[in-house]
Amino acid sequence: MSKAANLTTTEVKAAYEALSGKASEIVRQLSLAGVALIWIFKTGTASSPVLEVQLLRAALFIFLALSLDLLQYLLGTLTWHRYFLYKEKQETPPTAKFEAPSWINWPTWTLFWLKAACMLAAYSFILPFLWGKFVG
Repeated sequence: MSKAANLTTTEVKAAYEALSGKASEIVRQLSLAGVALIWIFKTGTASSPVLEVQLLRAALFIFLALSLDLLQYLLGTLTWHRYFLYKEKQETPPTAKFEAPSWINWPTWTLFWLKAACMLAAYSFILPFLWGKFVG
């Protein structure tokens, strides 16, 4: 039987930050792949392209995921900048150690999970579409 690893909270934090960063990268890559697939399977003419309903729905969720991705980073930047200004106004020395409030990352974590859910929703339309084209 193997023993559980002894970890510090710093190591745990580094692990989830690395994993969430990688997940965000994958969401962006899947977004680009999804847009490319949608473009490949469009019909109609160059001036009047037509998308099947499944692909149109997938496109909606892809663009929602990308919008949430941007919003996550913009909101994170704003939140941490405001917190920096708050600490600066309190005259906290630049090298002082302190604990940030636990709620500070909840808005960005919420957006992180929403963008991941949107990408899953997008591919819930793309994968059956591809299955129908190539298998069924």
